[in-house]
Amino acid sequence: IYVVAAESVCAPRQANIADLPLPTAAKSAVERGKLLELGTSQLELMVTELGQLTPPTDPKGADGVRQWLKDYELFLNDRRVYAEVLATGEDPPFLISGNDQGVRVTDLLTTFAEVNEMFSCAPSGDV
Repeated sequence: IYVVAAESVCAPRQANIADLPLPTAAKSAVERGKLLELGTSQLELMVTELGQLTPPTDPKGADGVRQWLKDYELFLNDRRVYAEVLATGEDPPFLISGNDQGVRVTDLLTTFAEVNEMFSCAPSGDV
């Protein structure tokens, strides 16, 4: 049930992101940062809406969803920080946080979404 509800939240948000111009096609770092902020806003709404869904009833599933949403918050923060840097006109590589084992948070988010067949809930590739 959570999977179906999550897909119904994620799919339209990801469609909204897909409708935006790609930040990588921007002519300047500042423009790129503005586009990144628009995509991040959609992901923030998505994560908020996912957090409002009734979690899975089994404890392992509920814990998995909680950790996944926590990982998403870390990814959103990475995006916000990067957008702030881009706003200054600098254009360094996008750095993605990792967990205690050094696994990139985007890999964790993608794996969780794919394993649970919530494909629209994987991180967008707009950075």
